[in-house]
Amino acid sequence: MALETLEAIRTRRVAKYYDQNKSVSDDLLWTILEAARWAPTGGNERVHHFICLTEKSLIKKIKLFFPGMVAGTPSALIFICINWNLVWDNTTKRCPEVSYDVGHYSQNMLLAAHALGLVAGPMSSFSKEAIRILLNIPDGIDPRFCIGIGHPAKPPAHMPSWPKKKLKVESLVQWGSY
Repeated sequence: MALETLEAIRTRRVAKYYDQNKSVSDDLLWTILEAARWAPTGGNERVHHFICLTEKSLIKKIKLFFPGMVAGTPSALIFICINWNLVWDNTTKRCPEVSYDVGHYSQNMLLAAHALGLVAGPMSSFSKEAIRILLNIPDGIDPRFCIGIGHPAKPPAHMPSWPKKKLKVESLVQWGSY
C-alpha cells in the first residue's frame, strides 16, 4: 500500500488537456469528493464547502472569467470554498489556518482523480466575483480554489513542450539548520 501511495504521488501530473468527448461520471466525482472529505483540517473543523459542476455550457461561461484555464476545458470543476460564517462563529478560534486546509482538500482530490485514471489540474486564477454571481454563492462563502477534472487527452500538435528540469530533493532540504 505505501508503495502504491508513493507511486501515485510521484506519477501524478497537472492536467492541461482534457478529452472533450468524454464526461466524468457522477460516481467518480463523488469518489473524488469523498477523498476530499477525508483530508486533515486544523482542529478537525469543517468550514469548507465544495461546488461541483458538470454542465458544459456553465463550464464554458466560467472559462471566460478564468485566465488560468487557457489550454483545455475540463469535464468537471470542483470549487473549494471557505464558509467564513463558520470560521467567525464563536466555536471556531482559528482564521488564517483555514486556507491551509484548502491545500489538503486539493491534494486529496488530485490524487484520487489520478488513482481513478482521470486527470486533474489545480487552478486559482479566476474572478471570484464572477464565479460568485454565476454560481449564486451567498455572502460569507468564498471560492478559493478550483480543481478541473476530466479524461486524459494528448496536447495539440502545435503546443510547445518545455524541457522539464527535475530538482533533486537534496537541493530543497536543509538538514538540522539552515
